[in-house]
Amino acid sequence: MNVNKLTAIQQADVFIRARYPGLFIRSQEEARVESAIRGLLATGKHAHKEVLTWTISRGVRLADAPAEEYGPTDPISALQWFAGYGVTEEKPAGTPAVAIFKDLDPYFQDPRVVRALRDLIADITSTQRTLIVISPTPNVPESCKRQVAMIDWALPTVDELAGMLGDFIADLPDRVQCDLNGDKEQVAKALCGLTWFQAQSVLATAVIATGKLDGAAIEFIISEKARLVRESGLLEFYLPDNLPDIGGLDELKTYISRRRRSFTDKARDYGVPTPKGLLLVGVPGCGKSLACKSLSKLWRLPLVRLDVGALMGSLVGQSEANLRQALQVAESSSPCILWLDEIEKGLAGVKSSGQTDGGTTARVFGALLTWLQEKTAPVYMVATSNDISALPAELLRAGRFDETFFVDLPNTQERREIWTIHVAKAGRNPANFDLEALVQASDGYTGAEIEAAVGDALIAGFDQDREITTGDLVTAIAGRVPLTETMDTQINALRKWAARRAKPASSAQAGQAESKSRAATLDL
Repeated sequence: MNVNKLTAIQQADVFIRARYPGLFIRSQEEARVESAIRGLLATGKHAHKEVLTWTISRGVRLADAPAEEYGPTDPISALQWFAGYGVTEEKPAGTPAVAIFKDLDPYFQDPRVVRALRDLIADITSTQRTLIVISPTPNVPESCKRQVAMIDWALPTVDELAGMLGDFIADLPDRVQCDLNGDKEQVAKALCGLTWFQAQSVLATAVIATGKLDGAAIEFIISEKARLVRESGLLEFYLPDNLPDIGGLDELKTYISRRRRSFTDKARDYGVPTPKGLLLVGVPGCGKSLACKSLSKLWRLPLVRLDVGALMGSLVGQSEANLRQALQVAESSSPCILWLDEIEKGLAGVKSSGQTDGGTTARVFGALLTWLQEKTAPVYMVATSNDISALPAELLRAGRFDETFFVDLPNTQERREIWTIHVAKAGRNPANFDLEALVQASDGYTGAEIEAAVGDALIAGFDQDREITTGDLVTAIAGRVPLTETMDTQINALRKWAARRAKPASSAQAGQAESKSRAATLDL
């Protein structure tokens, strides 16, 4: 039996029955975890055990005792108290019990608390007493790691959320219209990625805002979910219907089109391997980020953007906890696309991490690699990078990503598509402009620079109280110094690296070879 494949509550059951002296549970859902643990201990082989709880504000007490029956609040005294709980000459092993300590780990900075924990572990090993520590960041002291078990408590599953939804509907007042019918499963899936409390709050908000709970509430629930995920500061949630189109990159589009059904049950039954992810490297401003959004739109899957830089926290273990939290949300929202934008910025300095940040970056990077290698949830990771030289070699080896694509400057056809998209986006008819002149004038420019030029032309036209012309757009693009001049060395290095290590994102990715002006001067 592989313990790692069991659910969190099943793991807790196994470890308690195996008489582990300590369990450290990583979760932000303290109440949900405690409820599940107490439910487990009320049945079967654990029913004879007493349940105790401890917090720094309330001390130790029996879980079902009146509120005034408190024990020690000091963490050292509380650990010592549990070490001697029920120990007598007649019962040297003490009373069978499980003690749930909440937020004990911040006190591990005090060596006296660590010593008390080690003494407790020694005293209750092989007895029917277990210490359970619940915390969002349970940093186990190094001296105790071999004597305790760690459990990552996952966010609620679809089945759990469906059960909660049923209870929520049953408790609704009669005056609230509820007509979900076949949409119950869709609502439960829409709630995935949220904690139990957040899911209940979103449902309550939907009822209050709309006055009912029906199929139309799904859109409201998803928008609220996106807001809650965004407030974490680590993730941003995009819906496929709200994402923009992208011009060019036909080879990349063909690649992702062929894999659009790879997460289906039919693909799995056929034997299609579950896709891992994609690495997009290339010139800044040429559509890597837009490609991620285009992939989400094509596959009709939500896009979850992870800010790698925001993972880094100032407290010990906070960065690793942030990564685990972000990956947990992504897995709970699966199938989805996890987007790591400009990944090199978050992972730069991995080699010198031990000297510069105490090894934090290296540990975060190692955890990310482990997840990439072992993940089973249908989460497709797309990473983008402008500077491939800053990425650790371990990330680039075969097996981490399914494929690496290089996104270069747009070629003639791609520039035509880009001009068409941005002129139309500005509310103008592309047919009223000389697209061929614009394509020629923008030779050697990135898609982002073309977009900015449209904005410059709009400002000029508005300032003179007239409609913009092709001449305005040509003047605007000519007035910009392109990246091919300011970053020619870096672009040249990127192209040389990609020549044998990455697939071209465009079928005519000799776009730079077509260039008759700035790009043509690069040493290829």
